[in-house]
Amino acid sequence: MTYHRIQHLLPAVAALALGALAAGQNPVHAAPAVPDISGVYWTTSYNPRIDPITGGSPPYKPEAMAQYKKNMADLAASKLDDRARSYCLPDGVPRALESPYPFEIVQALNRGEIYLIYEINHMIRRVDMQKPLPPDKELQVLPFYAGHSAGHWDGNTLVIETAGFNDATFLDNSGAPHSDQLRTTERIRRLDDGKILEDVVTIHDPVVFTKDWTARFVYQARPDIRIVDYNCGEKHRDLSSVKGVRPQ
Repeated sequence: MTYHRIQHLLPAVAALALGALAAGQNPVHAAPAVPDISGVYWTTSYNPRIDPITGGSPPYKPEAMAQYKKNMADLAASKLDDRARSYCLPDGVPRALESPYPFEIVQALNRGEIYLIYEINHMIRRVDMQKPLPPDKELQVLPFYAGHSAGHWDGNTLVIETAGFNDATFLDNSGAPHSDQLRTTERIRRLDDGKILEDVVTIHDPVVFTKDWTARFVYQARPDIRIVDYNCGEKHRDLSSVKGVRPQ
């Protein structure tokens, strides 16, 4: 197409664009910007037990409460078979959310994935942003310590659905039990101009609990630090800045 031909077509193209705008149409449909929540985050407080936002204790069924009491007694007597600590297996979810160690969020936009990389035990969670979770029957064929995760954006909030857990982990550091029917829904967003990250997680496990319940975790953005190596059984990062952590 010659230069003069292009000049001849420009008025017609401009008229079409103006007509579309006048009719309330946008001739260019730009994709909405993806929120940026990438970075390193670190909690400022720690509690070995995860409690509901509403207060009180999680709504355990009687059998599960009996198992929880046994786990706590075994923990106090140093007899609890906690392989996340003895063998440094992954903590799972939501236990990893209460960790006193930092973690990092990496957004791989070109792959349609988000990764949550936890310093403790080198646990890595892959969140598929392109398709939802498959049916439970498929997830149970290959259960993971940290489950399988799929996510989507609800405005500026990242929603992560996770299922397909094995039952070899605890819900928290106090020995709270769960079954392989566990499902979690996290709503993650940045607050205070990005200085704070909030993760509100809803826990669903009909084998262990009488109803769903929700917990909340808050972290500080820490661009001044990076995730470092974690060597099981060896001295590690200084946690003295985290309230609630006993001196090592």
